[in-house]
Amino acid sequence: VTLTTPAVSGSVIVSLSSSNASVQVPASITIPAGQISASFTITTSAVATLQNVTITASANGSAKSAPLTVTLMP
Repeated sequence: VTLTTPAVSGSVIVSLSSSNASVQVPASITIPAGQISASFTITTSAVATLQNVTITASANGSAKSAPLTVTLMP
């Protein structure tokens, strides 16, 4: 997750969500004061068919989403 400007006067808590139960993300991550980004781990479960998922990050009244496709294991 990348902010447009560094976190100031304290850290920024970013809430995370997934549109599909087979893709798990942490409930939130913290971007420390003075930093502009933080990483997180996405965990997937086995799926029977290709799954299109939306990952959403929300903080300070704004939200951004990104698509993720989960494919079958070969």
